[in-house]
Amino acid sequence: METGVDKGKILETIMDSCGSLYSQHRMKADTVQAHSRLPSVPPPRDSWFLTNGVIAAGPTPFDNVARSVAEGRVSRSVFVRHSSWNVWQRYEDIEELDTFALGRLVDRLGRASAGIEERSKEFGSDTTPLPAGEELTSSVQSQRVTRSSIRPVSVDPVGVLGQARDMDEALLLTLSTAVAAASAHVGLLHRYKEDLGTAVTECAQGAGMERLLGVRLPMTDPTLAAAQSGNTILGEPILGEAGRTIAARFNLAGSAPIGVAMVPIRLFDKLLATLEVGQISRAFTAREISRVEDVADVLAERLVVNGWFELPV
Repeated sequence: METGVDKGKILETIMDSCGSLYSQHRMKADTVQAHSRLPSVPPPRDSWFLTNGVIAAGPTPFDNVARSVAEGRVSRSVFVRHSSWNVWQRYEDIEELDTFALGRLVDRLGRASAGIEERSKEFGSDTTPLPAGEELTSSVQSQRVTRSSIRPVSVDPVGVLGQARDMDEALLLTLSTAVAAASAHVGLLHRYKEDLGTAVTECAQGAGMERLLGVRLPMTDPTLAAAQSGNTILGEPILGEAGRTIAARFNLAGSAPIGVAMVPIRLFDKLLATLEVGQISRAFTAREISRVEDVADVLAERLVVNGWFELPV
């Protein structure tokens, strides 16, 4: 899809600045000063990635991300993550943190992202409480928007996923691009595990979503059954069982979405993962979720091209 911007030039500009950030002439010569409270931690700890669904860049120090935002190369809503995280956050949600607060966040989300496989053997979501349908009805009706007022956000999944260096990075970029494509606020990626016979939450996006990393979906989860059959779930204005199951997961992490959806990621009739997205102000449109399906298709192609998926014999 045409975005109306020179993506190559934007990416080149960001990456050029990544390489020169710590030059000896840095602070004095810059017309845009770096954030005065940014952490002065040496690489590799000060190692960040950013994406907006159109471009992806990193690793780079955090104050270079701040400079890119300050100079207008990317917006404050750009998605960022530390190299130790399996969680994306919006830059605007963490930009005001001082050195110590940002350092604590890096450590906390880094710990949450570590040992997902080990925790998946301990934590299940079989007891996830489902919100009652009547709890959702009034808020959906009061915040419903006119479909003609919703314009799709431009994304470039081919270009973004082309920046992935391995399958783990590809999955993280798939989630962030899907969230951007759907104009969602939160998102989860559950990776299917053959040995467990179910999916485990491996990637997350949004404040508080790190609480779900390593959680194992119950085998009776209706979203898992739909994904195994290759079916997408688009939550209706009044959510059914599958929609309420997705909403319940987000609720556990402190979010209360009105719109929810699930898109399976499949290759050669094999389930690889599921994408779940949530919107806190309205239901998703079919067009938005079809764009998430496009992102899932691009990932499947990338896995084959890069040899990250073993072809069936």
